[in-house]
Amino acid sequence: MNAFLAKARSDESLQDELRRSDAAGAAALAARAGFDVTVGDLVRHQSRATTWQLSDEELAVVASWQPKHRAHWWQCIWD
Repeated sequence: MNAFLAKARSDESLQDELRRSDAAGAAALAARAGFDVTVGDLVRHQSRATTWQLSDEELAVVASWQPKHRAHWWQCIWD
């Protein structure tokens, strides 16, 4: 995952593609770029990056605020 993110950090066209990708699309982009990144890897990375600071009760509140069509972290990390 870290190697793929490092590659994407230096590749604006890959960043553009990630902005438009859902989880399966982002994993497919990683595979085409030669990286073994799964949908599960992407979701786990997002979870670790955002949840360690919050209690279960706080996470439940946050989850209730999320719209169904919210952007994924890999779509906007480059902005």
